[in-house]
Amino acid sequence: MSCPFSVVVAIDFGTTSSGYAFSFTQDSEAIHMMKRWEGGDPGVANQKSPTCLLLTPDLRFHSFGFAARDFYHDLDPEEVRHWLYFDKFKMKIHSTSDLSIETELEAVNGRRVRAIEVFSHALHFFREHALKEVKDQSSSVLEGEDIRWVITVPAVWRQPAKQFMREAAYLAGLVSPDCPEQLLIALEPEAASIYCRKLRLHQVLDLSLQPITNGFDLEGSRPFDSSDRYIVADCGGGTVDLTVHQIEQPQGTLKELYKASGGPYGAVGVDLAFEAMLCQIFGEDFIQSFKAKRPAAWVDLTIAFEARKRTAAPGRTNALNISLPFSFIDFYKRHRGQSVEAALRRSNMNIVKWSSQGMLRLTQEAMNELFQPTIVSICGTITLDLPEPLPLPRAVGGAGGGGAVPERREIRATMQFGDTEIKVTAVDVMSNRSVRASIDFLSN
Repeated sequence: MSCPFSVVVAIDFGTTSSGYAFSFTQDSEAIHMMKRWEGGDPGVANQKSPTCLLLTPDLRFHSFGFAARDFYHDLDPEEVRHWLYFDKFKMKIHSTSDLSIETELEAVNGRRVRAIEVFSHALHFFREHALKEVKDQSSSVLEGEDIRWVITVPAVWRQPAKQFMREAAYLAGLVSPDCPEQLLIALEPEAASIYCRKLRLHQVLDLSLQPITNGFDLEGSRPFDSSDRYIVADCGGGTVDLTVHQIEQPQGTLKELYKASGGPYGAVGVDLAFEAMLCQIFGEDFIQSFKAKRPAAWVDLTIAFEARKRTAAPGRTNALNISLPFSFIDFYKRHRGQSVEAALRRSNMNIVKWSSQGMLRLTQEAMNELFQPTIVSICGTITLDLPEPLPLPRAVGGAGGGGAVPERREIRATMQFGDTEIKVTAVDVMSNRSVRASIDFLSN
């Protein structure tokens, strides 16, 4: 049966970063990654862009991604108050219990705009960007109906949030409401699981440390088959999603062995913990006032923290330096009549020091404290109460496998965070047998 579409464009709308990829149906194995991005680091091809949007004071679209972030940063301090900057706004539609078309988002400067307009501006930007790149790659003239659009969403999103994303896509002009089949709302871990069907065992398992048991061969050259059951752990900026799948042969379809689980336990939780720490040191009233009156400087501070956060590791013993914008130091002195250093001394927070170079020095204990709430939430989520006896699933992303033990019913897992990976130890409650696996954040 021939495909009615000539090209498929998939948009990964993330909490912290977003991007897209596309392929022509005549050569579906050739995946074209997004590569044309303004801004960012000079000379670096960015496959993703920060999920941030800038609107003009009269609510017109101005820019998205690096361009939005950089333009907003360079605005005059008096002028910047009137511009609307939105950052990491995706999780709002998950956390809103009464989500509707009228739900609003708050910009950094405090002004509010309907959420569906913010999302549609972002999706329209991706539409224009992707269409230009697709047309450059195509030898034929493509019409709107020749393109199928895919938008990925977290598995833990409720139905209203998925419908909201579809309505935003209609408003953005991706497809017409009269052709709903042209837009596919796909679950992020299920999209990853489809990709796993094309992998060989050696691409997801470290076989060098495994004995030749349970059907594993030394080369790991065989593909996944119907005996393989695996977990896809999607640890993103906003959510952590877990799905348990099995490949059904010969048709190659996916069977869901356990309902998708997870929650809003992504890396944004660490950012919120950092903001709470600043409120504890300098006072919540000051932080809220600084965010409202020096919004661009607040964005600078969050970017500085993000860069240092990515270098944190359990084995690191030296402190991390977080640069405070000059406007923060100056604003605090005007607001409180004392220095930032004096505030730190008064707070009695010994895990955060002050550097004479104008930086906060976060000790290893401080970083652990920031990560701990998110880690605890993830560890609680990765406990699976399986409804029927199953072999221990393999974890995708660099995982170790275990043999089939039919009597197993409940699996509990703990996670140990390393420099670039998470060590996952899964224990069968009934037999008390364990297997070690790992999830590599750097793998695609």
